[in-house]
Amino acid sequence: MCRPHAVPRLAAAMLLALALPGCAPDAVNNIQATGFNAFLNRIAVGCKPLRLGTFDAGSAIQRGAMLGDADYAYFLDITSRLYYGRVSPDAYTSGITASFGPGDDTSRSLDCILGSLDANRPPPPGAPPPLRN
Repeated sequence: MCRPHAVPRLAAAMLLALALPGCAPDAVNNIQATGFNAFLNRIAVGCKPLRLGTFDAGSAIQRGAMLGDADYAYFLDITSRLYYGRVSPDAYTSGITASFGPGDDTSRSLDCILGSLDANRPPPPGAPPPLRN
């Protein structure tokens, strides 16, 4: 026996399922963040092998790892914070090392990532302009 309120819930669930795939590309690749996306591509190539502990960040960037890869999600999050000046290089290094582990590969990759930062990076997309004194 079908309950009357079950049909609208089913229809809503079907509409949501159809709408979500349309949202996914922006969740994985922010098209407004062209500078950050270019930075990721630059370090994936220029810092080969881009390894943090056992995590191969370079391969993850190049294959466009998807949601559900917790290591890649953390790497993207903290690297975007570094790129946009929301965390210091020291905080970035500490966060990466705590998450992925220390080692020669991690140290070399961190040196390369930090050395690849542009001095005049833009603010995050949609952020207010920086305060001027």
